[in-house]
Amino acid sequence: MKTQRKLEKDIAVGRHHPRRHAASKRGEAGFTLIELLVVIAIIAILAAILMPVLQSAQERARVAQCLNNKKQLGMGWVMYSGDNNDWVMPNADESKDTNYLAWVRGQMTWNMTGAHGPDDTNTEYLQDSLLGAYYANKVVGLYKCPDDILKCNEGGSIMDRVRSVSMNGFLEGGIHSGDKLIAGIPQDENWFTYKNGNAYPSGNCYSYDKLTQIGRHGPGPSDMIVFTDENADTIDDGMFIQYVGASAGKWENLAGSYHTRSDAISYADGHADVHKWTSASICWRPQGSSEIGAISIGSTGIADLVWLYAHTTAPYP
Repeated sequence: MKTQRKLEKDIAVGRHHPRRHAASKRGEAGFTLIELLVVIAIIAILAAILMPVLQSAQERARVAQCLNNKKQLGMGWVMYSGDNNDWVMPNADESKDTNYLAWVRGQMTWNMTGAHGPDDTNTEYLQDSLLGAYYANKVVGLYKCPDDILKCNEGGSIMDRVRSVSMNGFLEGGIHSGDKLIAGIPQDENWFTYKNGNAYPSGNCYSYDKLTQIGRHGPGPSDMIVFTDENADTIDDGMFIQYVGASAGKWENLAGSYHTRSDAISYADGHADVHKWTSASICWRPQGSSEIGAISIGSTGIADLVWLYAHTTAPYP
């Protein structure tokens, strides 16, 4: 009788509630295997949903960074003309890349044992060239697309290359004034003078030595490309050029396509934007080799070629 009364008392104060006791037992036992599998499946589903969103957000951030880099480079380029009586910054091909009197010095290459192998990682060539003087802290990161992640082997050390940016080769900035003088071409004719042997592989096209010449023939300042990323397999000197004439069937220099088949580009008026390429041939995936051979433009690449010419030069005369 006493035990019965104690049990009734325990139940009254909640010490021996059958359901609560059963719940307590389950809590001590933890999750069942099925419950754990359900939780894991939910986490996996959420990860699968969120991962592309996170990757897309990261890519948008890199595109924004690349656009800002191009805008900063472009503003330095415009400021140079204001400081130098309207002359645009000289743009040297490899034959004239012998000093710091060009927008940038150094030649990117995958032949790391050759004469220009060290150029791949030489930040001094960026800092001490003409464009580098326009950045108080000499930010070398401006010259590299954040999505260009292919590395080089510098003396056994795997390192980042320092530059992915090239400058429109038709913007000469007086770099070929001596060649024009020898050829008897008036300086104000602005005839593109870069030769391959004795031929003009780019055909008769206008080049530009001064800022005010842009728009006189060909694209105006808001359409004239100044800086573009270049594919890691074709970038060498600081000059970006696409030949016509004998080389018209293949890409000579490949524009960058690091941002999902798109390129961040700066223009002569100082603005920058992203251009989407339409053909697969221009979106060559870098292999880490300078010996890539001919990359055919193909019929689908004509639209990209036409767009490039419309934003870099004009037929002469």
